[in-house]
Amino acid sequence: MKASQYPGISVGKHSIRMEFIFKGRRCRETVRVEPTPENLKLVKRKRDRVQMKIDFGEFDYASEFPESKLAFEFSDNKAALLTIAEMCEEWFKQSHKNWAYSTLKTNSGRMDNHILPNFGHIRVCDFKPSHFREWQRKTKLNPKTANEVQSLLSQAFDYLLYDDILIRNPMKSVKRLKTEREEVEPFNNDERERILAALPQGYVRDFYEFAFWTGLRTGEQIGLRWENVDMERGVIFIRESIVKGRKAGTKTAGSNRTHELHPKALGVLNRLREYTGYVFRDPKTHKRWGNDSIPRDRYWVPAVRISGVEYRKPYACRHTYASSLLSVGCNPLWVAQQLGHKDCAMIWKVYGRWIRN
Repeated sequence: MKASQYPGISVGKHSIRMEFIFKGRRCRETVRVEPTPENLKLVKRKRDRVQMKIDFGEFDYASEFPESKLAFEFSDNKAALLTIAEMCEEWFKQSHKNWAYSTLKTNSGRMDNHILPNFGHIRVCDFKPSHFREWQRKTKLNPKTANEVQSLLSQAFDYLLYDDILIRNPMKSVKRLKTEREEVEPFNNDERERILAALPQGYVRDFYEFAFWTGLRTGEQIGLRWENVDMERGVIFIRESIVKGRKAGTKTAGSNRTHELHPKALGVLNRLREYTGYVFRDPKTHKRWGNDSIPRDRYWVPAVRISGVEYRKPYACRHTYASSLLSVGCNPLWVAQQLGHKDCAMIWKVYGRWIRN
């Protein structure tokens, strides 16, 4: 930019820039017009008008320069300048770094498919709880997923509370949809043995026998390394999970844990002790399983069908482990620690009917 004959006005090749002081800060605004003599006069008049309004205390940045980044910074009503889409974009930038890959993928889908198409165009100051209630009424999503969308949007609004852009979160006035609690269906002893018998003998059967007797999440089991196995003490250290083919931390802070091995789980490890690196590997590639769908689709689904047992997902191995421990009187707090829960709340909620008084 080169100085012009007018104070506070500079010219570029295809633009004109004005400068002025507002609230002790030097502000620059560029007008994308050719720097002709006539346009220079027009920009000078605008700058003079801006300066006069500043002097009289009547200058509103957003009214004069609605597209300027400084308009938001100087505004006393930032919520009037932000759309839901812009709010979500800023919150996403700040939050996603702490998410596991699977959480990032899920939240991105919720945002792109539900929040932005339905609410992204609305200005934050104009958003009302009734907007979301109307969406709740019309959506074909199941209540659990709809509640997850609600939680995500509420977190984005909370982000504005922390920056004092809002004084209340409108989503707090929206009731969550009622969901029917899914009753877990663990396998009984006979069903467990029938499934194991239907699996290929050796490595694959060992994989699922270990799942039945540890209750590990599949990603945790796939991510188990020999360096995190202490055979002498009979414990394993859960430090890593494989989610959708990617290494990740465990699900929660409480999921990082020391797990005491059942004798049958220890027996599985004794049969596999010749290996190094990852404990469980794909028998076809001799490498770590790519993701949990591979053993499920290749081995679990056919084995359950052959066994004649009613189909449940491999996660039912976890339910089987928990319910079997509780039904013989194990301390619920210890079971919670074994499963990687921070307290007993989830144990009582999900497995209460197996807890002995």
